[in-house]
Amino acid sequence: MTNEMILTDREQKLNKFFNLMQAAMKRPVDDITLYYNKVLERELNSKQVLCLLNAQLAFIMTVFPTDCSFLLRIVCICWLLTALLKCREELREE
Repeated sequence: MTNEMILTDREQKLNKFFNLMQAAMKRPVDDITLYYNKVLERELNSKQVLCLLNAQLAFIMTVFPTDCSFLLRIVCICWLLTALLKCREELREE
């Protein structure tokens, strides 16, 4: 019986920790979502905002590293193209 109580207490502590971490990670995305909603003058959900952020990061990684290998450039270009296609698909769903 004591082991069950300890396990339940640990599970509760872990659930509380994960809920706090999830809320802490979601807060910046919510702030960025509000910003994009104002700039684009339309409602976006968190998934669409994460898609836009992925495309922006892919663009930065493609353009800014000036002295990197050709293979790395090709990988970044492929990342950028897939991110743009995914954004196009996500933003078109509305």
